[in-house]
Amino acid sequence: MLRVVVVEDEYYVRKGIIQTFDWKSLECEMVGEAANGREGIRVIEELKPDVVIADIEMPVVDGIEMVRILKSKQCQAQFIFLTAHQKFTYVHSALKLEAADYLLKPFRYDELKECIRKVSLKLNKPVKEEGGALLLTEQEPQAENEYIKKAITYVRDHYQEEVKVTDVAEYLGFSEAYFCRLFKKETGYTFGQYLTNYRIHVAAGLLANFPMKVGDTAAQVGFSDSNYFSMTFKKIMGLSPSDYQEAKGRG
Repeated sequence: MLRVVVVEDEYYVRKGIIQTFDWKSLECEMVGEAANGREGIRVIEELKPDVVIADIEMPVVDGIEMVRILKSKQCQAQFIFLTAHQKFTYVHSALKLEAADYLLKPFRYDELKECIRKVSLKLNKPVKEEGGALLLTEQEPQAENEYIKKAITYVRDHYQEEVKVTDVAEYLGFSEAYFCRLFKKETGYTFGQYLTNYRIHVAAGLLANFPMKVGDTAAQVGFSDSNYFSMTFKKIMGLSPSDYQEAKGRG
């Protein structure tokens, strides 16, 4: 079994990652978690996991710096980075750190499975199945990336509210058409797709950890129509919210 630690600053996203996936089927054991890079260093040094799944953007110490520090201490763990961006300048810093792979948030089971397969092959511990992965290799101008970071932050701050693409474009000082083209180019998602996936990712964390009603969960993540929320959740997660909650023991 591969020992896994998750380092992610957003509580519900971190818990969603830990609770959403059937880690045993991936021949993995979830052994620890941390909310920022500094805490991550302590947890990883203490637990000595085989695999660390870490967000790149975190407070206190970010994911890139965390890995630099750990590698300077001869840490042998394999690192899988989480990023909200498909084309990001600082991803190239991660490449220099020989990261095992990258996952674009929010990610699917088959993408995670492929990452674990690659790590297992590196460690000579093969797993049984394969899926599809997202590799990040291209570099884009830093100025454009900064605007996308602001848009992502806007989503993280306002996803519980009604969010319109026109509001975000105006916030950044762009026309709606230009912002939509830039966001799609930089992240691989339309803005609407990213917002929906982000909301569902947070909802999965809520349903996995709290005995919440489906309607309350929908409202908590910015859906005004619980039926539409349920349909969207099933499309992305493969289960209805109630079935998902039941599978996680929170029904």
